Amino acid sequence: MSTDNQALTTQLPQSVAQRRRAARLRRVAASALTHGAIWILLAFAIFPFYWAIASALKPFDQLYTLTPTFWPKQITFDNFRALMHQSIFMQTLRNSIIVAILTPLVSIVITSMTAYSLARFRYRFKDAITISLVVSQMLPGVLLVIPLFVIMRQLQDLLHIRLINSYTGLIIGFATFSVPFCTLFLRGFFSSFPVELEEAALIDGCNRLQAFLRVVLPLSIPGVLTVGLFAFILAWNDLLFAMVITQGPAAMTVAVHISQLVTSQVSNTNYALLLAEGIVITIPVVVVFVLLQRYLIAGLTAGAIKG
Repeated sequence: MSTDNQALTTQLPQSVAQRRRAARLRRVAASALTHGAIWILLAFAIFPFYWAIASALKPFDQLYTLTPTFWPKQITFDNFRALMHQSIFMQTLRNSIIVAILTPLVSIVITSMTAYSLARFRYRFKDAITISLVVSQMLPGVLLVIPLFVIMRQLQDLLHIRLINSYTGLIIGFATFSVPFCTLFLRGFFSSFPVELEEAALIDGCNRLQAFLRVVLPLSIPGVLTVGLFAFILAWNDLLFAMVITQGPAAMTVAVHISQLVTSQVSNTNYALLLAEGIVITIPVVVVFVLLQRYLIAGLTAGAIKG
């Protein structure tokens, strides 16, 4: 009997150790599979950008070899130099920069005041306005392009203000597309602030507008920068509306210019130059993300608390 008990006592620690070892191996295997899948997906996502950079650094004749090389045998910056000497590219790039900078400013002014009124005031049709903003987010933006173009053309004839093929028309259109999301986002952001802060400012002698500008808005910098970044990316990347509203190089954006290069010269397109152009127009978005990522994360997390 004693020998059986001794055998059981020696087997129990061994079985526990084996189970722990098996559980540890399962955790290691699961972690390895998870990290391996992440690295594969990351490589799948990064490879197109790498291939674009490598192709833009190749001479034109190396793009059409039978055995493609993953890294150029001869690195050249001639494609980027050629871009700098193209007047049409520099003009469309300047147009995109102007429109992408002014669109967030217009969107922030409109959406911040609209969102503040929805978050703090009580009036008729307040819920209807909120619901209409939500519903507008469910509709594809392509449905609004032609109606917006028709409205702008009629306003141009009525008010004698140039809207078609102009910065003004592009900025108004891009701001129109960004207003619903930005308003809903800032509404939740403003609703998360305690009302006591504004009441204290009102007691100190501020009116409602001063309390908004001096108290609420400075505390909302992360949220304001987040919606500004959204409007910037929308204005920078948009193709369809810019293609409809612009009819020449005077206000043409760089996205429209690239699309015209692809569609009008399919047979003899210089793809090295085209990829170099794509890399150049990607740089501003990357720089803005790097500079504002801290505020972007803070704005997204704070805006999701309430509202």
